[in-house]
Amino acid sequence: MKTYQQTKELFYCELRVPKDEAYFVYFTFESNEGMCFYSTMDESLKGQYRDIVVRCSIEWKDNLLALVQKLQTEVRLDIMKEEIVIDS
Repeated sequence: MKTYQQTKELFYCELRVPKDEAYFVYFTFESNEGMCFYSTMDESLKGQYRDIVVRCSIEWKDNLLALVQKLQTEVRLDIMKEEIVIDS
């Protein structure tokens, strides 16, 4: 298994969730402290949705995707983009 220490790789994804359901996604990420870090894209603040950028170390990718899949059963949530990036 690859590790962040070896590769400096991060899993990066962009999620889109309706504005009125975003609080639950934020709460869920906060309650899984240490799994990932996230931020809301400024461009989405004026719309009826929130685009959320989420990053985690490569070791947490499968756990994060499992959490996102679980969230998709609870709220309307789309994965807009996902990729592996090198931490700078």
